[in-house]
Amino acid sequence: MPMKTHIPIEVIKLEDASYHIMVKARFGKKVQGNLIIDTGASKTVFDQSLGTKLKVKMEEVPDQDSSGINAIIPHAFQGEIERFQIGELKLKNIISVFLDLSHINQLYEKYTNTQITGLLGSDFLVSHKAVIDYTHKKLTLSYKKRGS
Repeated sequence: MPMKTHIPIEVIKLEDASYHIMVKARFGKKVQGNLIIDTGASKTVFDQSLGTKLKVKMEEVPDQDSSGINAIIPHAFQGEIERFQIGELKLKNIISVFLDLSHINQLYEKYTNTQITGLLGSDFLVSHKAVIDYTHKKLTLSYKKRGS
């Protein structure tokens, strides 16, 4: 039977009638970060500064077609995140894409004091059967219990 985790979301107002949904995550043992749920993005990406902080060995990958907020960014890097946790969902040795998200963080600095660590794209959301509940401000993810 699949397990479920419920993660609090924060609805961030950037401009009039412009909102982003943010969740908190943990990387490695000590690094915490903020992720934007980007349902229009085909792939989950993380900021290069996170890769540097986690000492991830990053290798440049060819430009890839994508969609959503991260569609126009060249110079993608790939590396492995040893530990990634969102809610009760714990993942290990995740091959990840890293981009320079400074343009997104500049936008956020204009409206909030929040730094963005990455964007949760449809690849992650679909694979974990994500449900966004705006009324109760939570993200529900499904996953298999370890060992089952």
